[in-house]
Amino acid sequence: MKFDTNEYLSWYIPRAMAGDDAINLHSSGVPMVLPSELDIDGIVGNPFETPARLEHALAAWLGIEPKEIVFTPGGTGGTLLALLTLARPGGNIVVEKPIYEPMLRQAAALGEIRRMERRFENRWKLPLQDARRLIDDNTSVVMITEPHNPSSVLSPRSDIEEMARVAAEHGAVLLINEVYGQFCEAPSYHGLAKNMVVVSSLSKLAGAYWARVGWLSSTKELSARFKAAHMNMGMPAAPTAQAGLAFLKDIDRFRNRAIELSAGGLKEVREMVANTPSLSWHEPDAAGFACIQLPARIDDLEFANRLHKDHGVLVVPGGCFEAPGTVRLSWIQAGDRLSEGLAEFIKAM
Repeated sequence: MKFDTNEYLSWYIPRAMAGDDAINLHSSGVPMVLPSELDIDGIVGNPFETPARLEHALAAWLGIEPKEIVFTPGGTGGTLLALLTLARPGGNIVVEKPIYEPMLRQAAALGEIRRMERRFENRWKLPLQDARRLIDDNTSVVMITEPHNPSSVLSPRSDIEEMARVAAEHGAVLLINEVYGQFCEAPSYHGLAKNMVVVSSLSKLAGAYWARVGWLSSTKELSARFKAAHMNMGMPAAPTAQAGLAFLKDIDRFRNRAIELSAGGLKEVREMVANTPSLSWHEPDAAGFACIQLPARIDDLEFANRLHKDHGVLVVPGGCFEAPGTVRLSWIQAGDRLSEGLAEFIKAM
């Protein structure tokens, strides 16, 4: 597993930037909010003061203690910081499959990787039996996504508690990527167990992609370790923190927009799947995307490439998420072109 390779983003980014007016059934977050749309104050005080203000503001919004949160450069930066802090030399890291590729690439650079597999036929259920078999005293971190990416299915809270308990028995930390958690009413997993770390960001929820506003939340003890480790990655970025504060001024509006957009096209997608016997899925619990299983004869990468080239519709091939034979389809940014995009999807099949 090479760190300087990312098959998903290498496929996705050039197509997303093609400027060919493709119908957007690929983006899993809300439309981007430009800096000009925000009320961004000037940076105040020394370079440590503004990031500290952001951490206090995030804590107030999330309803946790300021000492339980650490500002990071996006969710991906938060995952890397957690792994660099917690991974033990010679140890192993247990990672779910399928998963967002950067998380896997980061972990693979730091230790032996063991995979526990969520399966379509089991409604992407968290694989507790795999976890019990794979987690041992050499495990430092167990990594999952909730809601699961690419399926947007939520696990029962009791399953998350059990996963944390199994990890704790062996001195491991459960690291949960929760970047889509605010798209639904399910509570955060923060504080559910002492060995649990949540990573999240404002990118997908608020359209703050350019700002890279992420965080880790955990116990005060673990957060103190993350703060100390962050010094080895450089000072927290004050301009980024200032942008984060501007987003938080109106965060309820941004979150309501995200919930509305994620719920908006679900009925149309549900009808498409119901009216197409060769398609199957598990209806998502949270964000406005889902993993749809294609007929066995169709290669997902070939299909996604043809759908984009010949039909002007962009979806993500499931193989980019270790879920071959599926596509991740999102309706968050399609707007009034969703019906057209779904019709072209069926034509391409």
